[in-house]
Amino acid sequence: MTHRNAAVSLVIGNKGYMGGGQDNYGNFAFKDFWEYNPLANVWTAKANFGGAVRSVAAGFAIGTKGYIGTGADISGTPYSDFWEYDQGTNAWAAKATFTGGARFAASGFSIGNKGYIVFGSAGLTDYNTMSEYDPVGNSWLVKQPVGTARYAAVAFSIGGKGYAGTGAGVGVTY
Repeated sequence: MTHRNAAVSLVIGNKGYMGGGQDNYGNFAFKDFWEYNPLANVWTAKANFGGAVRSVAAGFAIGTKGYIGTGADISGTPYSDFWEYDQGTNAWAAKATFTGGARFAASGFSIGNKGYIVFGSAGLTDYNTMSEYDPVGNSWLVKQPVGTARYAAVAFSIGGKGYAGTGAGVGVTY
């Protein structure tokens, strides 16, 4: 595995996954995807990400599937595509396009059987939006805005509630 930054990560069951990102000099982005087994302390290469190479993407897991979308190419052009990784078949499938607008440096988390993408940037525009993904209907629902527009935030869920904060942006206090 090559050194990188701005990769995406998620957890499915008792395994960690990471991929994408860019080299430490910002010269090129990656498409590879890796599984970490903490019991064996081993990284295993998995099927390459189904979309274009990218960094600063958002990801989350629902059940035995991982989801990755948004992000940007090496020139900073944002994406709105969205992909599902099937752990059992080691395969990627394109899903409904993220309806919140192309963006990078968004954050993802899941609660129960729904996934969420919050915040992000499209260069000159930062977002405070949150969208909910339903894998059964393969559809997105735009939710109420969240706090101050920002990007590169953190997001997670505990006990059926989602939390998102920190990050950078015009109106964000550090």
